[in-house]
Amino acid sequence: MIRRTLTGLILSTLAATAVAVAVQAPAAHAACTSIPANHDPAVIVMVYRTARSLNVNDKVMLSGFEAGWVESHMNNLPCGDKSSLGVFQQRWDYGWGTPEQIMDVVYASTQYFSRAIGCARDNPGYRPGQVAQCVQRSGFPDRYDQVEGKARALWAEARRVAETAANASTDVTGDGRDDILTFTQNTLADVYAAPSTGSAFAGTSVKWNDFFALGGETALAGDFNGDGRDDIVAFTHGTTGTAAGDVYVALSTGTGFTGGAKWHDWFAPGAEVPAVGDVNGDGKDDIITFTHNPAGDVYVALSSGSSFGAGVKWHEFFAPAAEYPAVGDVNGDGRDDIITFTQGPATASDVIVGLSNGSSFGPGLKWHDLFAVGAELPRVGDVNGDGKDDIVTFTCNADADVYAAVSTGTSFAGTTVKWNDFFCTAGEFPILGDVNGDGKDDIIVFTKGATNDVYVGISTGTGFLGGAKWHDFFGLTGETTL
Repeated sequence: MIRRTLTGLILSTLAATAVAVAVQAPAAHAACTSIPANHDPAVIVMVYRTARSLNVNDKVMLSGFEAGWVESHMNNLPCGDKSSLGVFQQRWDYGWGTPEQIMDVVYASTQYFSRAIGCARDNPGYRPGQVAQCVQRSGFPDRYDQVEGKARALWAEARRVAETAANASTDVTGDGRDDILTFTQNTLADVYAAPSTGSAFAGTSVKWNDFFALGGETALAGDFNGDGRDDIVAFTHGTTGTAAGDVYVALSTGTGFTGGAKWHDWFAPGAEVPAVGDVNGDGKDDIITFTHNPAGDVYVALSSGSSFGAGVKWHEFFAPAAEYPAVGDVNGDGRDDIITFTQGPATASDVIVGLSNGSSFGPGLKWHDLFAVGAELPRVGDVNGDGKDDIVTFTCNADADVYAAVSTGTSFAGTTVKWNDFFCTAGEFPILGDVNGDGKDDIIVFTKGATNDVYVGISTGTGFLGGAKWHDFFGLTGETTL
């Protein structure tokens, strides 16, 4: 096992700052004539993931989004006042690093949050804006607190993107019933599992791995060696450093996960959105990444059973920034396809599908023209048990409605077909899984917050039953739950 430590990763990122010689000025430095009105979606995701990798608290996290919005509107600016550069407008001649380092969002974010942690620790009464001022030392110290609302909205958007790929199968015991997993993603990096008995999830603090998926990494699950038991995978992301773009897998033994082993050394870097699915139909789950930027590329690395092959482009425009990508076998041919929810207003909430032919994804075709509006949380799974994955959306608000549109093999049928009228309120996290092994995916929600309960709504094939508590302490706030 290649055992990584959180301290080691942080130090390797910061080591480049320990340069004894003076930093040379860049050949030319331009002042910004203007700052973009809107944020760069990729930048906010990288800032968020970096903060998570350092296990910052909410105050420090919010301070970073306040500082980033004030300084650059969350854009990686190649210009600025005097020698300032990048998302936080850090100055190369004031010890923040070289111009090249400052223009690396992960590096710049690490520099900001490392200092903000100290400011917050030494000044426990500081507001987030005061923490930002402590780091930035601006001539206009009140600006940061004034943008708290905008900063919170950007933080929420970044978190939503980082949690996009939540549709992972989790039958870790191989008994045909999906189980639940939680990754602490803190300095301990523990992984806990609670297997399904068919009527409840068993086990409160049953640790299946004691060091996997550090903060800021994306944790998912899938059967990567084809033995019928779902394994876990971690995407390190990043753009520079010894662990940038690595992919680690820990195989399931049925009662625990083995130590993490590197299966790929460059996949889903930066702000890309990774996913898992069997795209070539060989019985082993592969890895997929959506660049989630204006290019909208989709890359695949196929599983050999012991590693992932080279990343190959399978689509050149799918799920650009602001859309919600997913994976599932929507036509029932045994190969997982790609799906994207455009998530606009009611007039622009389309669902687009790219079918897999085993070596690439076909052109994006509209399968639904009104589903998962705005901030709703869409998921993909076979809820009626016909072998074709369907789409489900959770409003996760005061209404707490759940809607489904079932696959016909060529489209999703049903526009406002409500399958449950009270499941998943604000702040809770929903997923799908076949928890009783009847071939139909059910709905599961982690309440988080003060209760940390897990509720299940069993699928009847035409609706979901009322929520029943299957666990009373699992998936704490800040943990990643599958």
